[in-house]
Amino acid sequence: MKRRYLLTLVFAVTLAATVSAQTNYQSGDPLASIAADMTRVTTSVEKLSSQLKAFVDKWEKVGGMTLSKKQQKLVMGLELLVRTEQRVATLQKFQIDVVEKQNETRSKLTQNEIDLRPRNIERSFVFEGTTETVELREAKEKKLTAERQSLTILMNQLQINAAEVNENLRDARDLANRLRRMFLPQIERELYEQ
Repeated sequence: MKRRYLLTLVFAVTLAATVSAQTNYQSGDPLASIAADMTRVTTSVEKLSSQLKAFVDKWEKVGGMTLSKKQQKLVMGLELLVRTEQRVATLQKFQIDVVEKQNETRSKLTQNEIDLRPRNIERSFVFEGTTETVELREAKEKKLTAERQSLTILMNQLQINAAEVNENLRDARDLANRLRRMFLPQIERELYEQ
């Protein structure tokens, strides 16, 4: 019962702080809006600080909250679950970044292949007013060939990275699922027993 009260109070305090921190900028003067916002935030922080102090004082009078070994294990398991979920989210973002980079590199490689065609190299120098078109064509072809090689190497590295990220993500998701199945039912039972 005490834990439910504690959780409800913490939730209410957090919700009150969040709601009071949200503001609408309807004033025409930005400095006045900022000053008003700072005043509201200061008031809200002071109110939250006093509520937190009262809450801490109340728990000190009651004797504080001590957790059993089982509860400590559940808290540690929940912390591990949260960190695993954060790792999954980070790996998912990295996976998206790698896929975007692959698509970008693939697009550049395709454009490079088009530019490397002899008729396209020839067209790029049609309107040049020089007698050194052969040398210019060879230089452009060498440049495009070098660019293709570097893009191919980059594409291969991105494929390796994508495979590693996919494997790490699969492992992290498996771990998160195992931790959820292991700890969440225990936490629910512990909350309902109190």
